[in-house]
Amino acid sequence: MSITETLNKNDDWDEKIRGPIMSSDSGKLIFKYQIPVLENFEMHLPAGAEIIRVEDQGGMFWLWAVVNTEAVMEKRKFMSFKTGAKMPDNVNLKYIGFCAVHVQMELGLYIFEVMP
Repeated sequence: MSITETLNKNDDWDEKIRGPIMSSDSGKLIFKYQIPVLENFEMHLPAGAEIIRVEDQGGMFWLWAVVNTEAVMEKRKFMSFKTGAKMPDNVNLKYIGFCAVHVQMELGLYIFEVMP
């Protein structure tokens, strides 16, 4: 299912997580997605989505990507690491950004996409 088809099904858009739908345009757009604060996670993004930014805002982690709303959704895998954490030697990782979380002190997570 393409993202346009998903957007056309209002029950699939969770405004608590994604906020209100800001555009009914289709084609190439920049979308914002909430990232789970986990060491390993998967996200469904439109095929070929180009991640252009990650940032922490209001205690949540966010990812912005240039997407083609007509593309089918694909599963992408990510890993996050704290400073000093062991990183796997046998996994091809692409750095996409840094987010900070405040739990009595600032802790940072470096976020990487697992590449095929």
